[in-house]
Amino acid sequence: MNSRERILIALNHREPDRVPIDLGGMLASSIHKDAHQELKKYFGLEGGEVEIVNQLEQIVRPDPRIRERFGIDTYGFFPNLPEAWDYRLNPNDNTYYDEWGIKYKMAHREGGYFNEIIEHPLQGISLEALKRYPFPDPKDPRRFKGLKDKIENVFNSPSSLALLMTGCFTGGISQHCAFLTGFEDHYVNMIANERFMQGLIDRVLQFHLDFWNVAMKEFGNFIQVVVLADDLGTQTGPQISLDLYRKYFKPAHKALVSTIKKLVDVKILLHSDGSIYQFIPDFIDIGIDALNPVQVSAKDMEPKKLKREFGRDITFWGGGCDTQTILPYRTPEEVEKEVAKRIEELSPGGGFVFASVHNITPEVPIQNIVALLEAALKYGRK
Repeated sequence: MNSRERILIALNHREPDRVPIDLGGMLASSIHKDAHQELKKYFGLEGGEVEIVNQLEQIVRPDPRIRERFGIDTYGFFPNLPEAWDYRLNPNDNTYYDEWGIKYKMAHREGGYFNEIIEHPLQGISLEALKRYPFPDPKDPRRFKGLKDKIENVFNSPSSLALLMTGCFTGGISQHCAFLTGFEDHYVNMIANERFMQGLIDRVLQFHLDFWNVAMKEFGNFIQVVVLADDLGTQTGPQISLDLYRKYFKPAHKALVSTIKKLVDVKILLHSDGSIYQFIPDFIDIGIDALNPVQVSAKDMEPKKLKREFGRDITFWGGGCDTQTILPYRTPEEVEKEVAKRIEELSPGGGFVFASVHNITPEVPIQNIVALLEAALKYGRK
């Protein structure tokens, strides 16, 4: 059984020959460049181009020798940066702007690891100003330049990896609205500025619809999984009420999912962090096929409970090892035990793709990274 078959069997809620493993298939199941470099050193792997696929979190595409060693079943594709994205650092303060006018600071230059948003271009503006604000062009040809050839090459390669496609570098719909206005304005607008909120959602949704219309017509027949993202949870509960989700964001998510599925026969994977238990029935209702990262340490996200209540209708893509309390801080033996437990809880009957709960970060000991991936292979076999 090859990787592509393995992933699709799991997504169709049947058990493959072993649990599929994802590392780098999306922007929330990969590895930070520093941790990746240490992993290569550990195995004595020299050379090889390091491709950073997300500047914001400094996430890389895993080295093919790493993928082969640990039986990784996925390969992620991401659009190119458009002409409007001027990724040139201001040398005075290590900041840059993305194509939306959002300002970031390169925090990893000061001892951290990630970039942070420090300026929201739509904060405090009026509805009329929103209508005039120039949004990026989702159909910019540079986004797609060379992608079809790369995708076809991987699709036709002997590895037969499952191909995932992630959209433009935004935070989805709800989260990206918050990036544009700032989170305080975002929450206030849902209650006190409804016309502005709906107007912003409509424009952000249209951006995504236009992008996926081009992408899926261009190379959608080679893609097995489309990755969408919209963080809706916190550690202790949802960011917004279910009523507000159904009022503002469920219709937008439904329109996006249905549009993509009308264009091509793909599975839809939604990345949404935190405690999102109460939203899962609605995700299933709008056609979401799989859920990531399955943040098992968050409230109401116990794997046994999730599998029992929703395992027949949605695939859990992640949840393989808690990256908050286990992977960075426990022993390799404890990491192995955690992986074995999660596979036992989530894999019966299919509907499970193994990945750590979000990306592997630089502070994770190299022995724990190795233990994670080796245990996924060891315990994932029938």
